[in-house]
Amino acid sequence: MKKTKVFVLAIALSLVFSSLVFAGGGAQAGGSAGTIKMGMIFPFSGANADQGVFNRYGAELAVEKINAAGGIKALNGRKLEVIFYDNQSSADTSRAVAERLLAEHPDIVAAHGAASSAYVLPMLATFEKARVPFLTAQTSQTITSQGYQYVFAFASQAPQFAATQIAMLNWLNDTYKIGITKVGLVYEDSEWGLTQSQSFRDAVKSSGNLTLAYDKSYQASSSDLSSLIVGLMDAGCEVVCPISYTQDSKVIFNTMLSYRYSPLIIGGGAGILYPVFGRDLGPLVDGVLSVASHNYDAKSIRQNTQFANVGEEYEAKFKEFMPEQAVSAFNAVYIVAQALEKTASTDSVKIRDAISAMSITSLTPGGALSFNKAGWNQNGVAVMIQWQKDKDGNFRPHSVFPPSEATIEFQLTELLKTRIE
Repeated sequence: MKKTKVFVLAIALSLVFSSLVFAGGGAQAGGSAGTIKMGMIFPFSGANADQGVFNRYGAELAVEKINAAGGIKALNGRKLEVIFYDNQSSADTSRAVAERLLAEHPDIVAAHGAASSAYVLPMLATFEKARVPFLTAQTSQTITSQGYQYVFAFASQAPQFAATQIAMLNWLNDTYKIGITKVGLVYEDSEWGLTQSQSFRDAVKSSGNLTLAYDKSYQASSSDLSSLIVGLMDAGCEVVCPISYTQDSKVIFNTMLSYRYSPLIIGGGAGILYPVFGRDLGPLVDGVLSVASHNYDAKSIRQNTQFANVGEEYEAKFKEFMPEQAVSAFNAVYIVAQALEKTASTDSVKIRDAISAMSITSLTPGGALSFNKAGWNQNGVAVMIQWQKDKDGNFRPHSVFPPSEATIEFQLTELLKTRIE
């Protein structure tokens, strides 16, 4: 009798333990026996926690759709499961979290992460050693320049981001004759910011008709960036290209407002693409431009009947538009699902080989996804979004450039109208 009680107590404790979420950094999305597991490492706490939420939502929507459609058919309909781990918005924590994920779930077939290049880089050797494919939508070329065989970057990289921003500026000058020449660049002092800023400098230099009049980094999560705004104003910058995450983006824009400084904004992605940015700025967000690796209404998505309404499905479920990182997380799950269908195996090495040989239409702009020997999707292109007011009165980012991915016309803002006049 005593032994029976001990046994029952042990089972109860086991059940309690298994029900905990984010215990020790991990959480499960719908765990059940026989599922095929994929790991995801993102910030669910700390300065960039909003990105973790977007990625979680995008991944959950993808898993829901794939499982509702019959799961992985090549594996007798087995369902997908995503295991989420929190890197706490810390590059220093990321590697330890990756090691814990692999130790606690040695049966994962692939992984995705991690909201910032600075978070991704420390993890790469861990997944390479474990021979588990690691997918990312981060833009740093460093990710795919180290000779790893299990690392795949499916989005456009920093040079494509910068080239698209400059191409948009040139298009504006050519189309509307607004004569923009002086550009200002402000960026956070992280791996992502440093990589993006150098690519932007190179793109401005090669443009031949633009001058980088102001170029300054700042410490991420700064509470006061007034010196940057004063510097941009003193330099006479007509265009400002901020490379910043959510918190810093809001500080930059609010400081511009306080100084009554209204340059054309062509952002470097991240915080400028997120719902909270539009909510905080209200009508002032109208017309703001930014480059992006993914957008829910890019032509690549709209013309694919399988994904055409993914943005609407996401918004109906989560009550806000589908931001860039939610699209990329959805895409990562879809890529892994296609590799599972191709191999009919959960062997991570075979999954890696299938991803490497892929040529599929996905949610990444630029046509068929296809990885080169370095593990980069060589067909990926960046898109320019513009915040515009929709018929329901809400502001959302829409794909306006390049023409190959645009699904809505560029909106001539009051600021640009003034320059033309």
